[in-house]
Amino acid sequence: MASVPDAAALTPAPPGSPAMPPLEADVLALLPAAEDAPRCSAHAAAIGTDPGGTAISADAVALVETPLPWPKPVFASGLLEGFTPVMELNAGLTRVLAVVPPHERGAHDKVPVVLHWRAGAGTRSAYFDADGPEGLRQLFAHLGDQSPADPVPNGAAFASVGYAENERAVLICTQGSHDVCCGSEGTRLAADFEAVLRAYRDADVNEPYAGAPTAGGRVAVYRVSHTGGHRFAPTAMTLPDGRMWAGIEAGEIATILDQTADATAMASRCRGWWGAPTGPAQVAERAVFAQVGWPLEHIARQVRFRPSGTGWDVDVVAAEAERAWRVSVEAGRTVPTIACRALGGLPAKPATEFTVTDIWETSK
Repeated sequence: MASVPDAAALTPAPPGSPAMPPLEADVLALLPAAEDAPRCSAHAAAIGTDPGGTAISADAVALVETPLPWPKPVFASGLLEGFTPVMELNAGLTRVLAVVPPHERGAHDKVPVVLHWRAGAGTRSAYFDADGPEGLRQLFAHLGDQSPADPVPNGAAFASVGYAENERAVLICTQGSHDVCCGSEGTRLAADFEAVLRAYRDADVNEPYAGAPTAGGRVAVYRVSHTGGHRFAPTAMTLPDGRMWAGIEAGEIATILDQTADATAMASRCRGWWGAPTGPAQVAERAVFAQVGWPLEHIARQVRFRPSGTGWDVDVVAAEAERAWRVSVEAGRTVPTIACRALGGLPAKPATEFTVTDIWETSK
């Protein structure tokens, strides 16, 4: 890298925003050259930033079809005004995301909503139609107290329109109003993967074949609002496995969904599993995935962590399968999260990577 600003040259945060923490010398050395203004995703890739530990941690995701344009944040106005990114529903801690309506969906007064939630080693999905904004609020009030599979009360301004298990879906962040990397790279990824699916359908193949992008059947593609980690764009979350991915491409999504990818090779691109707390716990669970491979996705498990003398001890426990793993994790590099397309990447803030130092299976 060329000339790098020193600590005294850090650009101050905009008025009214929280002050950025100071950066240490080793972090400053990883900033872009002072005269460069790269995208945050390109810079993160250039310095080899590990995406591990940055995934959504939730029991469920709620996807609400919301017409564009979206404000930043998407809850600031319009259909989702008054909602929050994370809500406590009967299904558990739920991440609420806006979804771009499909092109074939004409204008109507219904608000389609789908809730995907963890159930054992897989997922369950419930589909609803709400009667406008008021019906949407009634629906979330209902889901706060009732299981998504419970009957809809008489006179409700929403209807249940479907239920499924282990639906295959891809959630791709495309919110350009939040970050240009997700807006451009995410939109490209969604278009590329949708084209792959169309080509396969148009080929009129009667029987799935090895390596086919939809060998496992139907796939739902959602263009969603901000899921965090825009510096890893394009990012995606796949279901039913509940993993989030960094710098992913259309062909790789197909192999993830069909579980034909090399799990060990793909693990370094995994941001984490939604059933583990963010940070060291997700990095530890990812290490188990790299060791066990796709069979891990068919095992119900819990992830618990606690501080140790030098970092964290993480237990990944699959009680029903009578298997468990202990993973030792320590803090790794501190890297800068730069301001996208800003000179020198400033203002920037530090982020910690995590390193697995040991892993072993504790029971069989």
